[in-house]
Amino acid sequence: MAKIKVLDRLVAARIAAGEVIDRPAAIARELIDNSIDAKASEISVDVRGGGIESLSVIDDGCGIEKDDLPLTTQPHATSKISQLDDLYHLNTMGFRGEALYSISSVSKLSISSNGWTYTADCTTDGELTKGGCERGTRITSEELFKNLPVRRSFLKREASEAQLIKNTFISKAMAFENIHFKYYQDGALKLDLPKRNTLMDRVLDILTIDQKLMRSDFVFLESENSIYKIRIVASLPSLHRSDRSGIKIYVNSRAVDEYSLCQAVSYGYGEALPGGAFPYTVVFVDEDPELVDFNIHPAKKEVKIRNRAEIHHAISSLIHEKLPKSIPTIVSADEQMELQPAASKKVLFEDKEFLYEKAVSNEIKNQSYEDVYSPSKSYIDKPKDNSWLEKAKNLPSINKQLEAKATPKEELWDSSVKKEIRYIGQAFKLFLICEYDNKLYLVDQHAAHERVIFDELRKQKGVQKLLIPYEFEVESDIDEFLSEHSDVYTQFGIALSRKDDKLWLLSALPALARPYEKEVAELIKTKIGSDSEIEAALYAIIACKAAIKAGDDIDRFSAQALLEKVFELEDPACPHGRTFIIVLDENELRKMVGRTK
Repeated sequence: MAKIKVLDRLVAARIAAGEVIDRPAAIARELIDNSIDAKASEISVDVRGGGIESLSVIDDGCGIEKDDLPLTTQPHATSKISQLDDLYHLNTMGFRGEALYSISSVSKLSISSNGWTYTADCTTDGELTKGGCERGTRITSEELFKNLPVRRSFLKREASEAQLIKNTFISKAMAFENIHFKYYQDGALKLDLPKRNTLMDRVLDILTIDQKLMRSDFVFLESENSIYKIRIVASLPSLHRSDRSGIKIYVNSRAVDEYSLCQAVSYGYGEALPGGAFPYTVVFVDEDPELVDFNIHPAKKEVKIRNRAEIHHAISSLIHEKLPKSIPTIVSADEQMELQPAASKKVLFEDKEFLYEKAVSNEIKNQSYEDVYSPSKSYIDKPKDNSWLEKAKNLPSINKQLEAKATPKEELWDSSVKKEIRYIGQAFKLFLICEYDNKLYLVDQHAAHERVIFDELRKQKGVQKLLIPYEFEVESDIDEFLSEHSDVYTQFGIALSRKDDKLWLLSALPALARPYEKEVAELIKTKIGSDSEIEAALYAIIACKAAIKAGDDIDRFSAQALLEKVFELEDPACPHGRTFIIVLDENELRKMVGRTK
């Protein structure tokens, strides 16, 4: 007797649906994608009972013709592709033809459009009746997993499921500033995101909903060529968090889980951020559809990118080169109190370049947010001093005074003239404190040592062969780059040879880099660029690994030797571009404690 049987249609449908629809948020994801593809200018999501009782998505898009309605719940029925080659030229959010079929397999589904309503579920044949939505489309899922009690038991509480739907709603809205999004929960409007003129406005509308973030703490970066376009909304280095959840990646308007591009963001910030800190950054990559493949998982959260290394390099370079940088300075308490709202007077350390923007933003730059959301949802501290607005108006002139007092980085000292360096000690196992030329200096020991090693690497010619070559695998674009340009690495003391297709051997390194073959190989696996860019990235990673770390003790003689090399530098910045010194002028210090000469 045959043991292999063809599964019942209903069983097969529910198995297939399990890959696409695992909870209410998955229904919201699929239906919002359909509304976007229908060229809707307004999309509303209505959630009741955590989306288990019902979940509706209403749009004003092109709608569905009467004759097409019964086809919508058939397996692999779609209007978005018709042949295999179409998969390589996708310009729609959906394309698999599985969403409505899967939803109807696990819930009661009704689709209303152009004056007709089609109702279907897994237990009955679909029924087409006259009446319903005249403009656009309304799709409603009800009684999710009613006939699948085991699957339903794995769902969270209604409030938790509703929050997951809201997160999905926000994720979709982030990339489409030209669409008005509304989110209703149990009959109440919970979130209203009107159309915005710019992508940055939409992103900041969302980021400032539930977090104490200010618009002035973000910048917009952009880069474009004939193959791809990159747009980034990035937080300034002064704003960061302790995990990577603030980094979002979108490829062709889809939110994706792509670790390498998150890594590119971290590389771009480099040591502008403290150790263990991560920025708030949303990256949008618009890529040639022929170079990306989303046909990996039904949720389309995974993507294969043919030129991933090139995109990685473009993102990290854009952030590193365009992100505004500033030199920290110390100002007296009196000046700082004039420049800060009452709630922030205790702060005595600030980046002078952003002092004006941060101060004004509390009163001025959040107006567009206040127009959209109720005051009760704004978490920006309001100044208690009624005269603050007048002070804010005078800030430009005050800021000019600050600029005049700030010592330009290149004129901190004359490196050609040697003067006595009096080493005082180490603070917090991070800062070396010394007196030089009648000023007090705080020097970041790791960044300073990193710069010294970086300069030594650029001068040294010593190469050390590896006893056992280090083997590593690369993507196709890196394989092609190395095949044509492996000599780029040879000039920096790195010997590479191609063992097999996409398989390379690292057999020699600069002498100082001997313990870090794994880190060097990881860089090679992701780096495409000019000779100077590769040199800078390569030596920076070696120097970072070899340098003394924050938290390490350092003896007086080593500290003195390091400081002597620091004061020989014309530009005291680490290989990542971060200035690693803070200058304390004697007069400013006296003012802080109320003394005058």
